Amino acid sequence: MRKDVDRILSEKNINSMLFYSESYKNVNMYYLSGFLAPDPFIFLKKLGEEPLLVVNQMELARAKKESRVKNVRSYFDYDYIRIVKSASNPKTGSLKFVAAVAKKELGVDEPIYVPPSLPVVLADALRDEGLKIEPLFDIVEKARETKEPDEIANIKWVQKAVEKATSKAIELIKNSEVEANKTLTYRENGKKKLLTSGKVRSVFDHTFADTGCVAEEETIIACGPSGADPHYAGRADDVLKANQPIVIDVFPKSVKNRYVSDMTRTIVKGKASKTVKKMFEAVLDTKNAAMDAIKAGVLGSDMQKLCCDLLERAGYQTIRGGKQISKGYLHSLGHGIGLEVHEGPGMN
Repeated sequence: MRKDVDRILSEKNINSMLFYSESYKNVNMYYLSGFLAPDPFIFLKKLGEEPLLVVNQMELARAKKESRVKNVRSYFDYDYIRIVKSASNPKTGSLKFVAAVAKKELGVDEPIYVPPSLPVVLADALRDEGLKIEPLFDIVEKARETKEPDEIANIKWVQKAVEKATSKAIELIKNSEVEANKTLTYRENGKKKLLTSGKVRSVFDHTFADTGCVAEEETIIACGPSGADPHYAGRADDVLKANQPIVIDVFPKSVKNRYVSDMTRTIVKGKASKTVKKMFEAVLDTKNAAMDAIKAGVLGSDMQKLCCDLLERAGYQTIRGGKQISKGYLHSLGHGIGLEVHEGPGMN
């Protein structure tokens, strides 16, 4: 939770941190600030004190209205134009400005912790101003592992959109026709067309557009043996076939609140083989056992061990002990979700 940031900083003996980034792609910046902006802005925090945002004058009114940070200031409060003009070019001037703000607000006596993604040129500018910087690992990510009530509500909202889109996609596959060569077809404006991964994916894309979500990465629609290749998305022209497992893995993001959901389903149009049925039953039994066993305080490694025990008993190889395998249970049980599809804690 956001309130845990100070505790985590204290545990790691960190007294101040600095972020300089946009917040559409930098999820930590959005998590800390609650402010969506396409251009970089500054976030500073001292241990035990309220954070500070410093934004472009153009964004000041919006930042004060939308950000969860109470203390919001403008670049102009720090003599932005003079500092930028004093540099050899505007780009280095912007870096020099960030360093000047950090120096004024955080001081030079103790290290300032910055994210590992901080550009080297900015790190150089900070050091040129006499600032000591250190990489900031797993501070914000650790806080994000436990969700606030509003975050849980955001994830549930996206999940409803996922379920709506998945129902439409499954209905399309269910109503498809099976040709003599086992390929699936559907009718559009009276014409018969091959049912492809791309067509099913378009159902998700259109539904997400209507519900305020976006699939920033391709929704996985993978048929047959290709579905066993983790994260193979399926080419747009891959034709779906009857009696073959079709893996649907969907993980969109809310355009407004930026949170994601992640859901996977495996379906068959026609009759599943005995091999697929056996695998399905083993996975279902294992999932149900994990759901019964999971509770606050259990270790992800213990949950993974439970899954390995059950799947090995069912006759499948697992990655227990770090074994490298090409088939069987070669994934982990699960992971956290939030502003990213894969967050801690990991069930592995």
